[in-house]
Amino acid sequence: MKYLFSILFLLVGYLHTFAQSKAYKGIYIVNKIVDKGEYVDDQKINKKDEINTKKIIYIQNPKKDSINYYEFYDSSISEKVNPYLYTLAKERDFLSLNFKGSDYNSKIKIVFNNQLKTIKIQNKDVFYLTEAYYKYLYKSVYQNQNLPDLVDFLQDFLEDYNFENLKYISSKEKYKHKDFKIIKAYMESYRTQATDYLDKWNIQFLYTNNGTLKYLSKESTEGDQSLEKKLILNKNNTYKYSINRNTESRLITNTQQSFTTDNKYYVDKISSTQVGLGKETNYEIIRTNYKIFLSDQLNLNSKVISEINSSK
Repeated sequence: MKYLFSILFLLVGYLHTFAQSKAYKGIYIVNKIVDKGEYVDDQKINKKDEINTKKIIYIQNPKKDSINYYEFYDSSISEKVNPYLYTLAKERDFLSLNFKGSDYNSKIKIVFNNQLKTIKIQNKDVFYLTEAYYKYLYKSVYQNQNLPDLVDFLQDFLEDYNFENLKYISSKEKYKHKDFKIIKAYMESYRTQATDYLDKWNIQFLYTNNGTLKYLSKESTEGDQSLEKKLILNKNNTYKYSINRNTESRLITNTQQSFTTDNKYYVDKISSTQVGLGKETNYEIIRTNYKIFLSDQLNLNSKVISEINSSK
């Protein structure tokens, strides 16, 4: 009997050690990018479609407040792998979402207001939430610093804060609960080519009876629309949206985006027009691989990345 207990004790200890050694969750994504070519005055400049591959690796720690992001545009892996590091940290009575790259760092400030059920970004952008969604985010994001849930909340506005690389790490929680809704929002931004010109944006959200976002509009007080999102399809856990973005009347992007909440299926069909040049670019992003793996480290070396890349 003592011998049996000894074996069980050693087995439990081994399993505990193994679990600790594989404490980091990794997500490996392969997206095929099909360049449909450029057009000027409806004439195609390059005749052949060009196909490239973008490979992405996310590594997150058990708490989910730190995420390393790796990206590669071909199969070769550099000996010097420098990831982007994203962290969500509590500072006094607010949160700080931080980015650290090889030559650029940034952060945004996030403030929760329990009385108003609002989340304020950078002291200027305010999002009003339903009570159920606010309570969930307060516990998950503010108290526990859960980055994937924050990304899910800011999914349509990651470009505004230069955190778009995180879009594939979204938890998709708001698609799983009919009462997780953003009621309305207000944002401000200065124009890139006229830094003294302040745009003030009102954001409207409309939902279906089952709580799915069916319409989003970001419109300035002067009547300019920078974002419009419409639901096309919601069936069998598959969502399809039409998304129109107008960046200061210089770049207009129309996207038809399809995805599932398990992240295994994802397709973007994009048409982008540079207004001043009259140049239109068309391309597609098609997910060909999505897998979850465990890692014993947050920072990966080129050997580990090559092994992940070569595994099926």
